Amino acid sequence: MVLCALPLQLGAQEIIGAAQPTKDFLLGKTHFEKDTNFVEIAPQYTVLRRPNNFIQKRTLEAFIKMREAALKDGVKLTATSASRNFWVQRYIWEQKWQKSTVAAGAARARSILQYNSMCGTSRHHWGTELDFNSPKLSYWNTPDGIKTYKWLCENAHKFGFYQPYTVKGPGLREHGYNEEKWHWSYFPLSNIYMQKYKELISDEDLKGFLGEKHIGELKVIEHYVLGVAMPPEV
Repeated sequence: MVLCALPLQLGAQEIIGAAQPTKDFLLGKTHFEKDTNFVEIAPQYTVLRRPNNFIQKRTLEAFIKMREAALKDGVKLTATSASRNFWVQRYIWEQKWQKSTVAAGAARARSILQYNSMCGTSRHHWGTELDFNSPKLSYWNTPDGIKTYKWLCENAHKFGFYQPYTVKGPGLREHGYNEEKWHWSYFPLSNIYMQKYKELISDEDLKGFLGEKHIGELKVIEHYVLGVAMPPEV
């Protein structure tokens, strides 16, 4: 699999034309509307509206090219989720935490972590991730969903995208979230951010939300941030 190359500025090692991987950025402590590396996804490409429709410019450019190619093959890709900062992720997480019927503790956190990230650990913080068409498992078993997923598996890599949350099992991806056929990542940027996350972020940086005390016990960074599939031949 050949993925789009990402030019780096030698010496400073700064990503050209994209957000820099500072600690705050990696943790999602970003106001996307104030970051010139982020732009709004136009209405014809998404069901999202401001302030939930921001994505990095490079990700959007690649997505539009991929979407146009998919349309030629009778497949329509619509962005249903894009960038979420720390505070939006905290709201989502704490709503899940408070409504959960699982006894409070590590088990409750683990149950939410099947599909939802703890604040500061979501790849959606980076402006490199897009969810397509529907987050409902039932959709991906319909003829349209099956056709869409097949097209993505066969073609998304041509535009720099790949599926980070694949099937788990022996010999496959062992840890992290359940399979998400809707979630696709712009690898030329997200891989750099993931590597910098591994270098810069520790358990002590993940705080300020319900259930945070279970981060170490659940190995959230190792199993959920870093427990992703990698594209073939990478």
